Amino acid sequence: MKTTKMRMLLLLACILMTNLGFAQDKEPPTMFVVHTDYVNFNKMMQYEEAAKALKENCEKHDIQDVDWLTVSIEDGRYVYVSAIENMAELDNNPMASLFEKMGQEEAGALFNKMDECYDSHGNTIVHYMPELSYNPEGYSTEGKNYREYHFLYYSPKDSKAMNEGMKAVKDMFAAKGVKNGYNVYHSGFGEKDSYYMVSIAGKDDIAVAQGGKENDEILGDERQATFYKVISLTTKYDQVNGRLRPDLSYTPAKK
Repeated sequence: MKTTKMRMLLLLACILMTNLGFAQDKEPPTMFVVHTDYVNFNKMMQYEEAAKALKENCEKHDIQDVDWLTVSIEDGRYVYVSAIENMAELDNNPMASLFEKMGQEEAGALFNKMDECYDSHGNTIVHYMPELSYNPEGYSTEGKNYREYHFLYYSPKDSKAMNEGMKAVKDMFAAKGVKNGYNVYHSGFGEKDSYYMVSIAGKDDIAVAQGGKENDEILGDERQATFYKVISLTTKYDQVNGRLRPDLSYTPAKK
């Protein structure tokens, strides 16, 4: 992985419940495996062509064993997020059915084409934190594919205090009736650092900035003390911008 800053997406959202766009006809998943390819800029066209071919072949062969959401990050990373129920699922080869239906040679050639485009990749686990996320009634991320991710790193000794600080922020948003929501994720297996990731959705960066300004006006000056409880415990902060890519994401057709 080329940077610590970007290797925990997704999140991300985005991650993930409504923010990442997973179906809402049952309890949203809370554990996700995140695969990241650090694509070289001069290979992006080839990579996207291969990534689209991967999706198209999964659709063509009606692969039921995989389901992923793709996020492209401004630094060239492509992040694939898939929900899992437990760590045991990591023992399974999610592409086994695709190789069987496409044929080993053809499927292998497709993945080789993708592998030519990056020098490193890796997998981590992230956890969605519904008790810390804020999704007020009427709030939706539909049509909002732009993502702003805020990473708040902290020392393990401050785990309890950090959790309480994040909960206080949510309670403040709810008490003030803020209309803009956000989702929170926590680092998991594969990460050496402890962090919370806050995912904010919008149509573009301007919309996200405008939403933040509106939030500040509603929250008023008292927000400073509540936010400071979190800031004072944060050992490092990073902001990452990305975009959900429905054209590179895959969900199998329901039987």
